[in-house]
Amino acid sequence: MKVRVKNFPVRYKDTRYEKGDELNIAQDAFNDELFVCLDKQKDEKTTDNAESETEDEE
Repeated sequence: MKVRVKNFPVRYKDTRYEKGDELNIAQDAFNDELFVCLDKQKDEKTTDNAESETEDEE
């Protein structure tokens, strides 16, 4: 999943990431205190579009 580092540096797989850096992590490594999920925002938009298209077809 694609995430952005929140407020302070984190280390993931022996690499240090600074505030604002974007990286891909395993979903089980996600911590909402450390990261902002970028995939979730895209999924919500996709879901909204799919629902509105379905409603239009009915």
